Amino acid sequence: MTETVQPHPTATSRVERPIRQVLLAVPPTGLYIREDRCQTPIKHMPSITLRPPIDLLYAAAGFEMGGATCTLVDYPAENRDLAGFLDDIRQQQPDLVLLSITTPGFDDDMAVAAHIKEVAPATVVAAKGAHFNVLDRQAFEQYPALDLAFRGEYELACRDLAQGLPWGSIEGLTYRTPAGEIVRTADRPFLEDLDALPFPARHLAHNALYVRPDTGEMQTTLVTNRGCPFSCIYCLANQVAGRKNRMRSPGNILAEIRECVERYGIRNFLFRSDLFTANRAWLLELCRLIQESGLKIAWSCNSRVDTIDREMLQVMKAAGCWIIAFGVESGSQEMLDRINKKTDLSKARQALALTRQAGILSSIYFLIGLPWETEETLAANERFAREINPDVLEIFYVYPFPGTVLHAQAVELGLLCPDQIPHQAYDAPCMDGLHLTREQLTAARNRILSRFYLRPRIIARTLWRARSLRELGNYLWYGLRQIKEFL
Repeated sequence: MTETVQPHPTATSRVERPIRQVLLAVPPTGLYIREDRCQTPIKHMPSITLRPPIDLLYAAAGFEMGGATCTLVDYPAENRDLAGFLDDIRQQQPDLVLLSITTPGFDDDMAVAAHIKEVAPATVVAAKGAHFNVLDRQAFEQYPALDLAFRGEYELACRDLAQGLPWGSIEGLTYRTPAGEIVRTADRPFLEDLDALPFPARHLAHNALYVRPDTGEMQTTLVTNRGCPFSCIYCLANQVAGRKNRMRSPGNILAEIRECVERYGIRNFLFRSDLFTANRAWLLELCRLIQESGLKIAWSCNSRVDTIDREMLQVMKAAGCWIIAFGVESGSQEMLDRINKKTDLSKARQALALTRQAGILSSIYFLIGLPWETEETLAANERFAREINPDVLEIFYVYPFPGTVLHAQAVELGLLCPDQIPHQAYDAPCMDGLHLTREQLTAARNRILSRFYLRPRIIARTLWRARSLRELGNYLWYGLRQIKEFL
């Protein structure tokens, strides 16, 4: 079933044709982690390193399943500008260009679409990103150079396009017809069998661009699960991956690990998951297979604070886990309740203590800038961070993504206009709160981070952890950049 709306007066036509040559691009509009759930600018966040564009790598694998030939370029990572991007399009004249879009950088990203049409009018300009799950029609009305957008999971939609299926029959697409009509096909159900997907097309990536922050060794992202049954008010996980925690089989994950080690020489992994530690039996089986494989890898993951125990951590450590990122979010129980986190501070205390005992490093995330933030809740964050004493402390400013409960609340409270899309995200506050201004939030973040990291024992602990001169240099480099940001 499809829906149509009247074409925008300035809409341009384009001719549908078989999709055989595809350029997948991270546009030259800034360094972001451009995963649908995680859209983090990293220029002012020194401890966060660039990740491979895993969503584009999955999309490329889908196109290749359908018989298309693909090229993939991460222009910001390769320090290439718009002129170089357009030169590539002039030379290749691809049938389709797929842009990886972020909501905070949406206008900058979409401005690139018009430039593509100038040098390759017949090329289909396509885009992917969580933005189109909610605001696809508005995007097409605002940007007439946009021909096609993916909604939801898109690997199989990419395959179908390459196979030449009629666009109106492909679920999860929004597109513009030659007559200028905007068509929205039915939503694509979330894929139950993730093992059915091909591995990401890492042969198209410059894998050496993406490194582990402490050692500088090559690192890749490996997606293990999709979906989360929890409903935190700020999070995109439910929107982009559903409420069911869909897990790949441990054997399928191990096969991808083996390919990375044996084909690409990658031994460091970020296991990306909306809920990595939720299924105890699955996790223990995955760790068992990794240990028995003898592949000698190192990996990091994320976790809720209430889904781990002592045995799990010991097994994870033996299988190569070196750091866990916990979404603690706040040191104020009031704020945890307001964001519907469904946990409490005692669980965070226990999780950090058990992680330390297992010999695994800990990284915790705090979110500040919620509408109800006060000086008291910020002070609670600082006290709690010092109490649980993680190895890495990250403080992000919350971002009200369209379609989230937080966005609706911010509009209702008068902190955002209904159609407002803030450009600041995570590394800068995007809105005032009910009690604090953006300037106060910025000062508070800098104050908390500086007081945490500039303690002599924290500096000594961090430097003592270095296992080589190279690693020591990385710690010093990141530390100096961090100090520059919050002082």
